[in-house]
Amino acid sequence: MQAFLQKIIALIMSILAFFGLTKPVAELDPDSFKVDGNTVEFCFDANPTTGYGWTAEIDGDCVVLTKDEYVQDQVGDGSVAVAGVGGKQYYVFTAVKEGTATVTFTYARSWEQTDSDRVITAEIAVAADKSVDVKTFGAK
Repeated sequence: MQAFLQKIIALIMSILAFFGLTKPVAELDPDSFKVDGNTVEFCFDANPTTGYGWTAEIDGDCVVLTKDEYVQDQVGDGSVAVAGVGGKQYYVFTAVKEGTATVTFTYARSWEQTDSDRVITAEIAVAADKSVDVKTFGAK
């Protein structure tokens, strides 16, 4: 019975999202990124079933995008994917040379722009030894 209710709720949320009656899931978490030597990983809440998705644009050439992956949250024992369940969007950037880059993350529907769209920027600095530091990070 619980699985049936989860499916009904997911269906209702998907219909509401399709008609723009719900806001996207995208809370800004202060732990949204972690630096590990010459890489930095960003992680954001996401739910593509709403039509919203993350995109990342790099302004600068000192880092390259080496991972762009969505992972759905596990429900129950995790053996079956449940429609409408959110997850996490992961981006990993790897240093390639010294410099600074600004990455702009946008959580929006590809076919429209609304006040619900989320824009987050991160300024990434790469040292001569290719170690990475995030200088600024926050909502725009």
